[in-house]
Amino acid sequence: MMMLEIVVTHYREEWKIVKPFFEMLSLQRRVDFGQVLVRLVHDGTERFPKSYFDGMPFRVVQDVIKHGGVSAARNRGIEKTQAKWLMFCDCDDLFPSIYSLCEFMNVLGTDDYDMLWSRILSDDNLNGKRLLFFVPEKQRFVFCHGKVYRAAFLRENGIRFDTRLVFNEDSCFNGVIIARTSHKRIGEITSKMPLYAWIRRDNSVTNSGREDEASYGHFRRNMIVTAEYENGDDRFDGMVTRTAYDTYYMVFGKRNSMQMRRRIVDEFTPWIAERIESFGRVSGELMEEIRQVSRMELVEPGEIIPDDPETVGKWVRGIVEIYRKVGGDGEHRVCEG
Repeated sequence: MMMLEIVVTHYREEWKIVKPFFEMLSLQRRVDFGQVLVRLVHDGTERFPKSYFDGMPFRVVQDVIKHGGVSAARNRGIEKTQAKWLMFCDCDDLFPSIYSLCEFMNVLGTDDYDMLWSRILSDDNLNGKRLLFFVPEKQRFVFCHGKVYRAAFLRENGIRFDTRLVFNEDSCFNGVIIARTSHKRIGEITSKMPLYAWIRRDNSVTNSGREDEASYGHFRRNMIVTAEYENGDDRFDGMVTRTAYDTYYMVFGKRNSMQMRRRIVDEFTPWIAERIESFGRVSGELMEEIRQVSRMELVEPGEIIPDDPETVGKWVRGIVEIYRKVGGDGEHRVCEG
């Protein structure tokens, strides 16, 4: 059985955007490329000429699916793979070291894990300013990047990316995995160097859907879809809460107007507050997690979300107090208006 399949999703990116990923992959050292297959899934777009991949040391298979979004493209990899492990990559991302893939391959002989993760870099270009930073460790399960998944585990449990989610679909995907397996079967790939670099472009597919009305619609869809996962199981409910946080704070980045941020605060804060009270319990750990999310999404301190832990704690508790009340019978309910 082949050891690793790398599923690379492609929508409308030009070859000049995609090419660096394949070039960096070709430069990887101490890797048996006979154990690696790259599946390039085109989301409703045409295949690249085969000549583009001439001379590359690994096999490339190109699939074309009907346009259905990045989740549908990744699901094609899950359905088609015959490899033991799967890795999901964006076509414009990079391996920051020539030994990145070697570090992944060295641990894939085990059957003791269903998911393995590594720390990743975020390379962001925002308003002409380049920002390079480690994604906070507490956010390691938000992304599917920099991780490998045991294919048989995904198939046996029917785990797929939810195609209805426009963003944070990988947060939901990882949440379902966490709810379906023991924490002992989720491991870290320790390395002195970063193994994966997540590139955020101003005109990328992910960022292009964050302008006001589109962002509002995407957020509402995430709210409706993730709520369907609530079933009374603490692990699933926790996953819904986690995805709610990720979605909620995404819209506060500088890519959205202040007017849209306030609209989402007004309309969706009660929903978030309910989950904070029900599942999050507003613990010190949660406060730190929220603070890290706000930093990662480049929220300006003092705008809407404060940045120091003590103030964040008061802010979240204030949300609960404002939007929740206790009726005469002691039943909690969300305030209207």
